[in-house]
Amino acid sequence: MANLQDIIGAATETTSSTLEWAMAELIRNPEAMAKAQHEVRQRPHGDGVVTDLGELHYLRMVIKETLRLHPAGMFHRASQEDCRVMGYHIPKGTSVVINSFAVGTDPAHWGEDAAEFRPERFHGNEMVEYMQMEFVPFGAGRRQCPGALFATTIMELVLANLLYHFDWAVPGGE
Repeated sequence: MANLQDIIGAATETTSSTLEWAMAELIRNPEAMAKAQHEVRQRPHGDGVVTDLGELHYLRMVIKETLRLHPAGMFHRASQEDCRVMGYHIPKGTSVVINSFAVGTDPAHWGEDAAEFRPERFHGNEMVEYMQMEFVPFGAGRRQCPGALFATTIMELVLANLLYHFDWAVPGGE
């Protein structure tokens, strides 16, 4: 029963918290919000509901950037052999927690502005996908999140509809 709760909890809580972070980052960055809204609103949506996600490239960059800065969870691994990491001895079988936030904000890979929300960093860099070692919001390897595609699709649909129907801003323009 606990495993089932973990699976359902992981699938819903992580998606909703990522959407909250995406909206918070867009509200804090009005230029990015305007670009995302323009992209979503320029496409025809017959019944007023965004269901066609075909050409929403900027929206996908917003979601990737949100996941890079605000990974929804940690992932654990066990070392398969004795090794040394940064001078520390790690015995075989030791549980290791991978810090997705540190990976996603490493200036060596992402640049000096790694801590800033800038979706454009993914423009023209479609090679950065969700399971590469410099970008691991869903884990990596054999034990990566099996629901990554489902989660990103749901995030795209929800975020596109929120941006299509509402104008978001901080109260009082602060």
